[in-house]
This record gives sequence, structure tokens and C-alpha cells, in this order.
Amino acid sequence: MSMFKLSLKNLFLLPIVFLSFAVSSQEVEEVVVTATKKSESIQDIPVSIEAFTAEAIEENLIEDLDDLSEVVPGLLSFKGIGSGIGYAMRGTGSYGVGAAVVGAVVTSINGHSVNTSSFGDIGFFDPARIEVLKGPQGTLFGRNAVNGVINVISARPDNEFGGYMDIDVGSDDLTRLTTAINIPISDSLRTRLAVTSFERGGFSTNLRTNEKFDDRSAYGVRLSVDWDLNDVTTLQFTTEEYVGDDSRNNVGTSRCSFDPLLGCNPNIKGDLNIVAPPTASTAAGSNFVAGLTPSAFFNTYAGQSFLADEFGGAPQNFNQANLNRVPSHYQKSQVSSLQLNTSLNDNLSLTAKYSYNTREYDHMNDNDYGYTANPFPGLVPAFGSVSWNACFYSFCEMVDSDRTYEFADVDAFESQAEITILSDYDGPFNFTAGVYQFDQRNHNNYMVQTAAFNMLGDFSQHPYSQLLGGAFDAYGGFPFYSTLILNSRNAPFCASGAFGPVAAAMPSSLNPACLQGLLSAQGINPYHLPTKMRGFINDDHVRTKSTAVFGEMYLDLSEDTQLTVGLRYNDDTVKDTIMTCLSQLNCPNYTTASYESNEYVFSPTSVIVNDDGLSYKLALQHNLSDDQMVYASYTTAAKAGGNNPVIGTTPDPYDREETGVFELGMKSIFMDGAILVNATLFANKTDGMLISNIEGAGSVNYNIDAEINGFEGNMVAFLSETTRLDVNWLFVESELQEASMPNPLNPGNIVQRVTTNALGFAAGTAGCATATGICGPGGTSPFTTFGLPLDAAGLASYGWGVNADGQNVLLVKSFGSLCHAITPQEFGLVLNPATFSPLMGIPCPNAPVMNDLKGNKIPGSPETSYSIALNQMIPLENGMLNARIAYRYQGEREGDVFNQMRTRMGEQKYFDLTMSYMPSDEAWDISFYAKNLADDQYVGGQAVSSPLQGGSLFLTYTDPRSYGIQFSTSF
Repeated sequence: MSMFKLSLKNLFLLPIVFLSFAVSSQEVEEVVVTATKKSESIQDIPVSIEAFTAEAIEENLIEDLDDLSEVVPGLLSFKGIGSGIGYAMRGTGSYGVGAAVVGAVVTSINGHSVNTSSFGDIGFFDPARIEVLKGPQGTLFGRNAVNGVINVISARPDNEFGGYMDIDVGSDDLTRLTTAINIPISDSLRTRLAVTSFERGGFSTNLRTNEKFDDRSAYGVRLSVDWDLNDVTTLQFTTEEYVGDDSRNNVGTSRCSFDPLLGCNPNIKGDLNIVAPPTASTAAGSNFVAGLTPSAFFNTYAGQSFLADEFGGAPQNFNQANLNRVPSHYQKSQVSSLQLNTSLNDNLSLTAKYSYNTREYDHMNDNDYGYTANPFPGLVPAFGSVSWNACFYSFCEMVDSDRTYEFADVDAFESQAEITILSDYDGPFNFTAGVYQFDQRNHNNYMVQTAAFNMLGDFSQHPYSQLLGGAFDAYGGFPFYSTLILNSRNAPFCASGAFGPVAAAMPSSLNPACLQGLLSAQGINPYHLPTKMRGFINDDHVRTKSTAVFGEMYLDLSEDTQLTVGLRYNDDTVKDTIMTCLSQLNCPNYTTASYESNEYVFSPTSVIVNDDGLSYKLALQHNLSDDQMVYASYTTAAKAGGNNPVIGTTPDPYDREETGVFELGMKSIFMDGAILVNATLFANKTDGMLISNIEGAGSVNYNIDAEINGFEGNMVAFLSETTRLDVNWLFVESELQEASMPNPLNPGNIVQRVTTNALGFAAGTAGCATATGICGPGGTSPFTTFGLPLDAAGLASYGWGVNADGQNVLLVKSFGSLCHAITPQEFGLVLNPATFSPLMGIPCPNAPVMNDLKGNKIPGSPETSYSIALNQMIPLENGMLNARIAYRYQGEREGDVFNQMRTRMGEQKYFDLTMSYMPSDEAWDISFYAKNLADDQYVGGQAVSSPLQGGSLFLTYTDPRSYGIQFSTSF
């Protein structure tokens, strides 16, 4: 029996099962929400909702998005490369990559969306409620939420002076202060000021310097003002700011199984804190061309241990690393809104709302998540190792060894306007109708910069400039360095006498006359690369505009049966003005004049995507009794298309994503209010779901159809007067439909790497001792390796693998780009670097093998998630002691669409404990809490790096155990 059929059976068995509980006079509290634009009990709304009151937020230790994700089964959030955060809900989420991608889950504060990435970093302070609405919500919500909405409602001012203060002191030097105070100005004017601060020491250690990182340092402030303009009109103003400035991780560590050719073996999970060897990334070729290493096959990370720490190697601990620099992380989020609530007459009310949000974000990570003490040996041993003062995007430092840094810099501005009319007629018909406008500007800079790319920008910082008497200090860039370093290719032109007798007397690029002649002949003029061009850069300016008309009509078919019909019309425009470059290796829009200006010149490709569409909702709900309601609904939604962030002069748009969800649900209260059970079956069919694939130096978003079926719900049951059980669950099945996609880390679809016989290999020949052959796979010599250079410079290297059909597959890598062939003849009768050379602009002659994805599971979609909490109240003589223990479980989930063992993430289990004492006659309480009692840490999210970076798995991880004491008082 399928999970969906089994869940359907359980849905109707639930009421019978819960009748076995003992009768209790305690009654479950019904939570009132504003999910339908008006205040209603969750039990009366035909929508799957989980809502948390201020008390429930405190009980569940919800301080931020990570905490909320633990409590709501199937709600996942995961940071990725850059500044973004991905979300999943009900087994599906946002899998597209790019600044123009519209999220599937809408994150909002007080009913208007805020930047999803910003939302993941700010804390929830002084909330009145958090509502998690599941499934499409576009017929009532501003942004067209495809998978759901997370809405944080902040507390409003009271009529009386008063407030509270919470002080939290805990492990890792944690101190958190939150306070709110109501200050009524008059009978009609009320204000509320809420302030929070959060400090926590870092729980990770940079073993190289013994420096702590991954700390927290943040503050938030919110001012709320309610002004009663008259008896029927209230103006609400809210403005808040949340700032964090610390060494928080964006991505925490890497995982790799060392492979000298591929960087990381694409079929093996590998160990933590292993750096992909530079021989398999862009660092290999750029280190050589920059004159930092004697060949491109020189491993600057040689000597790092590739064994787990129990063997004395790389630490297998999320909280330990060897880094050049600890991360830096800054974010400032500002959200302001003005809302007018008024009654037009006895039956109609109007809400007009405007909000404006901004986001400033900046972070730096050590992008290879490792450190090497091996100095750059340079090309000329007699001159010693190479070092210089390098200025990267946001700092300068002395560099004498290999390193890679990541930078993300974001400025976003977002405005929203909405007018909604609600009816309250006595008859069988009512409605909600509104118009909504959204306008966002997002400037996103993402850069990866290496030591070599920095050196390639400016020859004056190279010690070898002295060999040429400083005559070429005004030069820099790949064309200059290639001419200087690849001397064997260029010197014959000087020997011919074409550049005069001085150049011919010493036909070498170390002869200034020869070098000048070579540069002039190629039209290479003096310039230095701007700092932003010294590595990979994605400079993306996105303007998103959306206008929507939406509404719902409610028709009472009988006293107990109601029909809901919802409609939404969306008109979306996305303008993506984007420049993506891998320094000068691939930057087609950048002109010679731009390089010679010595200034960074934004040289974009621009595309405008227009999209409109109609979505709808049909829901039928029926009251079986005053306390039991069942409903069925079908809702559609769509996300606008956009442009892929790829290198090129031609726009690469992707299509819109369309979703239809069928729900069958029940909302019930049993045993005179002692038990609440809400449960929903859902079937989600999505056409064109965005799935990102990191290809080359860009991201390609594929549109793939998918189906997701599930069973979710929550239960609150008083087992006795003093004992309460809370249960939340989600069971889900997902399946991709007919689709295919290449795996950039494994274009030949190998299942195993095999060694190559290196006996007789001579540097400078075409692989082996003969000029026409290469070493075959499966050699028996003890001198075997997984990778060999193709030429003396090592600008291309090769190795072998075996595919699922047992065929030997030739693998070739150059400047981080990967190519494959079944036989050397397919690659070229004589295997040599000229057949495949990214440096020379020669692409791989063979297309990658396509992987059939039909039947694969959606990434990040655990089949089983649940949360169980037992609450015990213990009456004391002078107060009440409350104890709560919670267990959270999340099953394993796939890490990519290929469903590889390498990327699969394991199950997660947590225990949380809280104990609080509240005296009978005092306005204070004290609590002890402990989160993650077992001190287990898990992979929270992951991203696969491109072949250009060696194919590492970049991981985020969950927090270790934390505990503390909280004191609260009200006044």
C-alpha cells in the first residue's frame, strides 16, 4: 500500500484512536490567526496551518528560523553559496539559483514579504504569533506563494503602560536581552518599543590560529505606533531594524575524497575538512601562468592528510577547521510599514498598507575551507619562493601560499502596496478582494578570488618584475602573463629576427626587447586588472515588478457547508542585468578598452522576462459538528520565469513554474476539548519546477516536472489535568518526472576511478613515452596514479574511469574544466592540450552524458519528519513547575537530483528540555533550558561546488548542544 493510501486510511482512523485517551477537564486552546485577512480560529479555515502563540514560541525555544525549522516538520532552510537561503516545505522548495529566482516560500513580517535571505538571519523578537501556512496562498497573500507562507506577526501596543524583560545567560558565553514596553500617549495614541540584543561566543575553532569563530553578535529594535483616527479608523506604523556583525559561517566546511585529477571523487562522500587539490581546479593553471609554481600539476596543498582525525589527519569535527582567515558576516535589515484599517460601513472594511524593506549584506569566507603552509616555489628556484602584499575585494594581506576567498555583497530595496476590502454580510455570501504591487531592486555581487588570480592582475607586485628591471610594471592580465610564462610557445618569434637583433640575440620572454615585441605584435597594451576582476565574479542587478489582483468569495451552501472560490491574476516583469566572468578566461562582454581603463566596468547582458497568468482556488468545507470540520480543496499557483546566471552575451531564460495542489483535511476537537487533531492529505503536481545545476562558471536552472504526495498534521492532547502531549508530523513521497540532466562533476558518468600505468611516462610527451599513445587503464606497475599531466606545463592532465557499462572512460581536466571520451580517438587521434584548452578558448569536443532523472526523489525532501513533546505541570505550594521534553526527528534526504550516495544526508534526531518555575503571586518566572541534549551535529544543507573548484561538497551544519537560564519579569 502506498504512503498516500495508508495516510488516507489513517486520516479517518484518527478520531477513533484518540477516543482511548482519558477524559480531562483541561481544554485545548484554539489559536486565532489572520491567515484569511481577518481573525479566525485555525479550526474554521480550510487551509493547513501551524501557528505558534507567544507562549508556544517560548515553550518550543523558537528564537530564529533554524529553531522554527526544527519544530515544523518538513520546513527546511539551508544556506547556499553566496548570500542566499533556500527553503523547502511539504517536501518541496526553492531549488533555483540566481538573484532573479523567485522563492517558492514567501517569508513575511506582519503580512508583507521580506527578503527570504534576510529573513533567515534575523531573530524573532517580541512576536505575538508565527503562522506557517502550507501550500499555495496566492488568492489571499501579496506575493504569489507557491509552497507556503511564513508570517511573523509582531506584538502591537497596549492601552496601558507596562512591559516585560527577558534575560538569558547560557553556554558559549551567551547573553540575550529582550524587552518591550508599552507607552500610551493618549486614549487614541499608543506606542510600543521592543529591543533585543544577542551575543554568543564562537563554538568553532580555527586550529591554525586557535581563533574562535561562528559567534553571534546582533541587536534589533522595533517601534510600533497605533493611532485611532476615529471610532472606525486606526493607523498602524511599524519600523524595525536588525543588525548582525560577527564571524558567522555562511557555508561551514567542505567534504572531499581526494582525487589528483578530479579534485574530489564524484562517487565517494569523503571526509570533512579535506581541500580539493589545486591540480584539479582553476588554481592549477592560474598558479603556473602567474609564475607561482613550476607547473600546473604542482600541488600546493601537498602534505595535507587525507585521513580522518583518528589517524592524525584532518579534523572530522564540524567545529574545527584550518583556515587562512575566519569568516566575517554583516547584515542589516530594515522593515517599515504603514497600515490603515477602516470600516467603510457596517458590512465593509478596508485595509490599505505600504511597506518598504532594505537589506545590506556582506560576508567573506575561506572558500576552500583549508590552509597550506607550503610556500609558492615560483618558476626559478634560484630566486626563492614568491610572496607579495595582495589586496582582495575587502582586505589586503601578505600572501606566500595558496588560498581562495569568497565574497558576497548585496544591496536590496523592496516596496509593496496593497489595498484589501473585506465584507461581513449577514447573508450567505461574503468576499475578500485586493490589489497588490511589488517592486524590488536587488544588486548582488558574488566573487571567488584566489592568490594566483590576484597576482595575475598586476605584474608590479611580482618579484620577477625585477628580472625585467621594472619595465613591465604597468602590465597585468592573462594575455601578458601567458606571453611571459609560456616562453616556449613565443620565443621562436623573437629568434626569427622579426623584433630586431636585440630580441633575436636572446629569444626569451625574459629579454625585455623580445617580450615587448611579442606584446606589441599581439596588441597587448599596459593595464592592471581591477580588483573585482581578479577571479570569478557574478555582478547581478535585478529589478522585479509584480502587480496582482486577488480575492476569495465565500458562499454558504447550507448552515454547515461553505464553498470558497479564489482567483488571482499576476502580471510579472523581471529585468536581469548580469555580468558573469571567470577573470579574463571567460568574459565575453568586457572590451579591450575596458581592460585598458584600469577601472572596473560593468559590462552586462540584459534580459527582460514578462509573465502573466491566472491561478485559482476551490475549497469545500463541511462542519460535521460544532467541533469537527472536513474540507477538500484544489489550489494553483505559478512562479515567473527568469534568466540563468551564466557567462555569455546571449540571454539564457528559463520558463515559469506552475503548481496545482489537492488537499483533503480534517480539523477536530474531541473529548470535550481535551484533544485537538488537525490532519491533511495533499497531492502536489508541479510543472517546470526549477532545479539548478552548476555548470562551468554559472548556474543553469532546468524546468522539471515533479509530483509530491504527503500526509501531515498536528495533535494536542491533555492526557490528564497536568499532562499534555503535542505531536506534529509529515510523511511525504516525491518523484521527478521525465527529465535528463548532465552531472558537471561526472560528465562521463563513471562509477569508479581506475589507476593509470605511469611506467615510462616522460614529461613533455603526449602522455606516455611515445608521441601517439597514452597510458592505458588498469596498469599493474606499482608506480600508479589516478592522474597524469599531458605536457610539461601540466596545463592539461588526464586519468581513467569505468562507466556503468564497464567501458573505460578517458577524463581530461584543464583550468578546472572537465572533459571526457570513451576512447582517445574520440578526443583526438593524438591526445594533446590543443584538443581541449579553456585557456585557448577550445571547448571539450564531447557533450556530457545525460542522466535520466525519472523516478528520482526531490532534493531536500525527507520522507518522515515528526516532533513529539510531553508537557508536565507540577503544582507546588507557592507556584507552578512546568517541565517539557521534546523529541524531533527528520529522516534522511537526497542532496541532489541525481540521488547519489555521496550527497545523501542522514537522519537527524534532537532532544530539547525546558523547566520553568512561576510563583503564584509574583510577576516573574525563571527557566532552565537545554537544546540538543545529545550534542549531535548534522549536515543542515549542502551545495556541490563546480569542477572549477574541484567538486567539493560545501556543507552547513546544525548547532551543538546549548543550555542556559532565562529570567523573565513583567511590569
